[in-house]
Amino acid sequence: MSSTKPNKQRKNAANAPLHTRRKRIRARCLDPAYPNVRNVTIRVGDLVSVRRGDWGNPGHDKDEGGKRLGSSRGKEGVEANVIAVDVKTGRVFVEGVSHSTSESKAEGIPLHASNVVVIKIDDGDVVRLKKLEERNGGDE
Repeated sequence: MSSTKPNKQRKNAANAPLHTRRKRIRARCLDPAYPNVRNVTIRVGDLVSVRRGDWGNPGHDKDEGGKRLGSSRGKEGVEANVIAVDVKTGRVFVEGVSHSTSESKAEGIPLHASNVVVIKIDDGDVVRLKKLEERNGGDE
């Protein structure tokens, strides 16, 4: 972008088109197949590890409750597949990261992309894998 002013940066991020916002949902890549790739755009099907966040019902279990209630932070360390990516809000939904609603239904908890790490990249898209191989160094 041409401007360095923070208010213009925030305005451009908020008014960006969806195809640009999708590319901004990136996370650290720790896939051993791509050791030279630092971060990658998160897609549905990628295996991620949750590094930060607290969720659950405080008070019902001794281990749950989060930082404000004197317990450890929530269930970081969950490793599961990405089931949805919300481009509009910039959040990621992961299997097993949910809470129950008042109707006793499981509802996914949106996580920010910076709080997850991609462990295994989904190998369904050959074009994506080819681009990652080029970024990794190509001829290895």
